[in-house]
Amino acid sequence: MKTSIKTLFATGLIALATSTSAVYANTTVTGTTISASAVKISSVKKLIVSGNAEVTISQNANSKVLYTNEGNGNVTVKKVGDAVYVTSKNNAKITIYVDDIYRVDASENAVVNNESTLSLKYLQVFLKDFASVDLNAKTENLYTSIKNKANLTLSGDTEIYKIDMDKTSRIALDQFKSKNTDMTASDVYVSSRS
Repeated sequence: MKTSIKTLFATGLIALATSTSAVYANTTVTGTTISASAVKISSVKKLIVSGNAEVTISQNANSKVLYTNEGNGNVTVKKVGDAVYVTSKNNAKITIYVDDIYRVDASENAVVNNESTLSLKYLQVFLKDFASVDLNAKTENLYTSIKNKANLTLSGDTEIYKIDMDKTSRIALDQFKSKNTDMTASDVYVSSRS
């Protein structure tokens, strides 16, 4: 009997925890801000943006909000594990607050940029479709993968930089410095490099 009560109690707690986290994990943003009390800023490691969303990344470990909606468009924001998914069918602007992010993934018509220089140990940036990313970052190691007609503009610096891109994508590096660069591609067209 004790085992049945313990099992029932544990199942109830799990159901409560799951339903509570689901409320915060899948939110359509129509307001202007949402509290970060439900989600630790330091737990966000990946940002995956798709659709017509325009995301500004703000590095602020002490932020009291996870994101702010800057426009009046509907944006869907989901947190699954260490990833935040942002998507919008219509044009919409949102700011995401992070601490130590290591991956940015942009697809479709997504636009990603940042407020001030991101200071990170490692950063991976994946772009495809017609996505556009404009980042200012200071890293030890940077990896970028650019496919289809995606566009990447980088500024800042890194110790090691690895680029993987196809001939239809574009990259601008005139404000970017790396000590060691490794490029994997065929028929690459670099728009600018200093």
